[in-house]
Parts: sequence; C-alpha cells; structure tokens
Amino acid sequence: MTENDKSLNEIVSTLLAERKRDYRNKIILRLFFFIAFLSLIFFAPISKDISISSPHVALIEINGLISSETPASAENIIPLLNRAAENTNAEAIIIKVNSGGGSATQSKIIFDEIRNIKKTSNKTIISIIEDVGASGGYYIAMAADKIIASETSIVGSIGVRLDSYDVRSLFNKLGIKSRTIYSGENKLILDPFHELTSDQFNHVKNLTQEIHEQFISDLIESRKDKINPENKLIYSGLFYTGLQAKNNGLIDEISSVYKLKNEKYNNIKIHKYNSEQNIINQLIQTSLYNFFQLKTY
Repeated sequence: MTENDKSLNEIVSTLLAERKRDYRNKIILRLFFFIAFLSLIFFAPISKDISISSPHVALIEINGLISSETPASAENIIPLLNRAAENTNAEAIIIKVNSGGGSATQSKIIFDEIRNIKKTSNKTIISIIEDVGASGGYYIAMAADKIIASETSIVGSIGVRLDSYDVRSLFNKLGIKSRTIYSGENKLILDPFHELTSDQFNHVKNLTQEIHEQFISDLIESRKDKINPENKLIYSGLFYTGLQAKNNGLIDEISSVYKLKNEKYNNIKIHKYNSEQNIINQLIQTSLYNFFQLKTY
C-alpha cells in the first residue's frame, strides 16, 4: 500500500468516526429531550376538568392570530364552546378576545357556531374585548349577546385584505429571475414576479368585496338596531377606541372581565376552558416529530 493510499484510508476512517460520533450525539440529545418532555407530561400542572360539578362561568379565550394552524382556530375553539354550552353547571359563557384577526373563514366558522349555540342554549354569551378585537377578532365577538370593551380597547376594522407584493424591480437589480413553470393563465395571479392584469385585479377585488359584504351582512344581523347601517365609515376598515365603538354601536358596554365578575358573578367562579395542558401537548407533539426525524448516512 502506498503512502497516498494510507493517507486516504486515514481520512476516510476519520470521517466515518466523526459521522458515527455525530450520529451518537444526536441520538443522546434527542433522548434527553424525550425525557424532558416526559417530565413535562408527568410534572407540569394539569388543568382541572372543565366539566366541573359546581356552578361557574365558562371563560374561552381567543388570543392572537386566527388561523387553522393556531390555538385560535375553529378546530380548537368550537369544542370549547360546545362543552360550555352543554355543561349544565356553566351559567354563562364569556368569550375573551385579544386578536387583530386573521383568517376570514376561521372567524366566520366560529361566528356561525356561536349563533347556532344561541339557538339551542339559554346561556348568556358575552364577548369581552381586552387590548384588540379587530377584523376577524371582532367578527367572532359580534356573535355574542353582549359585547364589552375597555375605553382604550381597539375595536372594529371591518374590512378584508389580501396581501401580495411586486418584487420584480428589486430582483432585477440583484440579477434574480423567476423561472416558475405553470399552466393556467391566472395561476400566478398573486405571484410577486407577476404583474396583475386589469381583469385579474378586478377578480381579486371582487373576491375581497364579496367576503366584505358577508362580514357587513353578519354585522347588521348581529347588531340590528344597535348600529346605524347608513354609517358607511363603520364598514370602511376603520378601527376605534372602546368609547368610540360604543358611540357607533359596535359594543354595548365599557367594562372588563374583572369588573363584570365583581358586579355580576362575584359569588361564582370564572373557569377558563382553554386547557394549558393542551398547549403543552401541542408543543410536545410538534417537537417530538421534529427531533425524531433521524437522518441516515
């Protein structure tokens, strides 16, 4: 064997040894995380059973982005609404909103479910807007029997938006070109490298307008005599403080969950239905999936 062959063998052996060591370390690291997550399961505080046997007010929180992939999705929120409605010990339902919106579809689904519950349940449903109840967040809130907000809450933003960007000028300066292969003349209608034709722009505009009209229709049906349907500014996408929203009929009362508890539910526990344990489980499931995607060489 020549010196070159010996050197090559040594290099190969070293690389193999390093790969084996890396692979072993990854297994050890993932085992560590697995044990850590098991500890979370067994030692993290577990939420009390929401089907409690004593009288209470059910509290359901809508926090952050409303999307099919977030805790504020219809899939996560609707079961909580139904459990609260079916629990004979829940004397009322409070929906606490801290959301600037998100998916129009997810918001509409939750809105419709709240209205369905109102048809079959005699429980009072109260929406409480804290920091923000705008766009999709307000869409959900307006399904309740009563809407409450603080003086400085942000309320409204009744409108629809669909974002797209035109990056052609920047990418041309960088020497970057798009090579997207597609079929269907309108397939790239929102592609950032594609310029909208007038017909395409009108199509997207009509689409957002249709969703906006549905939003307005549901608002008028929900708030009925509380708003002035002729006040077009309400539907223009403007957002208001809690005081301004009350003057425009978008909310019913200036208050908070704490004030409401003291004034109306002082002797009844307000029980949060969103399970903290569910959030931990979601984190565990996602993390375990990511950590145990072991690679082979």
